[in-house]
Amino acid sequence: MRKIREEEFRELVSKYEKLIYTICYSFTKNYFDAEDLAQETFLSAYKHLASLSNDNPKAYLTAIAANKCRDFLKSPSRKTDSLTDEELSLIEDCSPSPEEELIQRDTNERLHRLCIRLKEPYRTIATDYFCKGKKLSEMSRESGRNQKTLETQLYRAKKLLRAMWREEEI
Repeated sequence: MRKIREEEFRELVSKYEKLIYTICYSFTKNYFDAEDLAQETFLSAYKHLASLSNDNPKAYLTAIAANKCRDFLKSPSRKTDSLTDEELSLIEDCSPSPEEELIQRDTNERLHRLCIRLKEPYRTIATDYFCKGKKLSEMSRESGRNQKTLETQLYRAKKLLRAMWREEEI
């Protein structure tokens, strides 16, 4: 039983790297895991170079690869628990991105500036509705004014704001 030298081992790697990778891939079905396991196979064979004989290196390497893959698949670190849709929704980040926050803040500031430029009674109703988030029913109770009147004023305020918004864009 003749021992393999390092130069011969390099030749073995070149000769069997595709085979070992294919074995690892057939176990893992993942390109990156297969690459890692093939590398671990050759590393293990290199560490035990003294016990590697020239008799049947292909069988020796494929056995190491198969064992590495089995160990990998049994590894508790690989175990993943699937989350239900409900659990996933609990951890999902629903907050707006920084860009969205900036756009929203700029839009709100621009809308507030435009509301202030309106004449009364449109200024008050537009500011309360768009900037303070008040509902028409709430404004009607607070002011004692008819809700239909407020709806008409809000409709006109929206129309004026739309025109002013377009004017600013030009």
